[in-house]
Amino acid sequence: MNVHIYDTHIRTTSGLYLHFDVLVNDQNKDKVKEYAQAYLTKQGILVNQLTLNACEFCHSEMGNPEVVASIERKGHYILQLERG
Repeated sequence: MNVHIYDTHIRTTSGLYLHFDVLVNDQNKDKVKEYAQAYLTKQGILVNQLTLNACEFCHSEMGNPEVVASIERKGHYILQLERG
């Protein structure tokens, strides 16, 4: 399955920095920001706590079995890259 990677950078008002990718298929490209927001909410971060929020298309590539299974099950896959 070809997946689309959206590079996401978040900084909160308290200074926390998160960098993660949201991976989706063609059918879910319009839900990327929704998935990113749900991930942030799960991390305990609210929209009003954000000072920087960028979620931009980066590239597409073939997904590995774990990514494909998650996209088929949930519509997306989150790859946490940095937190600090």
